[in-house]
Amino acid sequence: MRIALVLAGPYPAFRGSQVLVQQLAHGLGERGHVVHLVTYGPGEPGLPGPRPGRLLRDAALVVRLWRCVRREAIDVIHAHNYEAAVAGLIVAHLCRRPIVYHGHTALADELPLYFDGHVARRLARALGHAVDAHVPRRADFCIAVTPELETILRRRGVADDGLACITPAGSPLDLGGPPGPGQGTGRVCYAGNLDGYQNLEFLLRAFAVVRARVPGARLVVVTHVETSADALRLSEPGVEIVRAGSFQEVRARLVEADVAVSPRAEPSGFPMKLLNYMAAGKAIVASAGSAKGLVDGVTGRVTPDGDVEGFATAIVELLEDVGQRERLGAAARHAVEDPGAWEGVLDRIEAIYVRVATSEREDRPGLVARSRPAVMPVVDSE
Repeated sequence: MRIALVLAGPYPAFRGSQVLVQQLAHGLGERGHVVHLVTYGPGEPGLPGPRPGRLLRDAALVVRLWRCVRREAIDVIHAHNYEAAVAGLIVAHLCRRPIVYHGHTALADELPLYFDGHVARRLARALGHAVDAHVPRRADFCIAVTPELETILRRRGVADDGLACITPAGSPLDLGGPPGPGQGTGRVCYAGNLDGYQNLEFLLRAFAVVRARVPGARLVVVTHVETSADALRLSEPGVEIVRAGSFQEVRARLVEADVAVSPRAEPSGFPMKLLNYMAAGKAIVASAGSAKGLVDGVTGRVTPDGDVEGFATAIVELLEDVGQRERLGAAARHAVEDPGAWEGVLDRIEAIYVRVATSEREDRPGLVARSRPAVMPVVDSE
């Protein structure tokens, strides 16, 4: 088939959504599908959250997707997150193509975190609820990355027979070689973006408790972008901000760390960083909301959302117990080494493509499952 993967964001980049889209593009390409990536194109992501400038980029994304669908005879549009879904719905209507919506989070959960003030957050949550209720159910099929998001979408009107939960799995492309143990230097690593939903203020409060008990501990924040505002916001004793220019740099920082952390409490999304932590064989401490696939005491340490003391205590215990660190890290690595999990993700997505494409064939007699030898994805970002 000829697939358009649509993402309203910069590409390439190593944020969670971009990583998942890249993995899908390569995986589908290896199976013989022709994959076109339609994105904002390369460049800095800019400030997080809703911004007026994004409207222009989104309008350009609609035009770019329309051109791609017409020029490349795309069979299925696969849109990731809401702005891409809106662009995809417009083009799907104009070009009479089926669209699959891939939800990465509930907007009612995420949108308020970009605003300060009680009134602004209430309005943002109301807008998020409205979008959650109206955009996904207009797609031909919806994919949720977590059971929590699946439940939300069902409550917002998405029919059971048009909805599936497909949890991300570790891609062999990103697994890397066998990890080594941490260096025992008291490094705690957070790798990811600095947006509000990541709950970094909570992490800083917990790390202050860690430093009081383990004075030599250091928190290394590895991110793709650094601004003066972020540096000021995270400026605390023992905290180092590292701007990484590639995933290899992120992996190198993870290898050096003794403990990796995920403070995010928002439950509807799936933190792709967890798969990176697990692939690196790290002992992980995660808040319950973001501990997707982790089993407390088996593949990581899971603490209640908002429990600063519990989160800090788990970090301290791991820093002081090398045996526990190595046991949890080895179990986490083993959990993502099964190639069948990733192939299962691709199998289910291919089945969805066949289903939505088949439903269009009466209106589009020329639609057939076309393939060619595996190719690299084509990036349509001109």
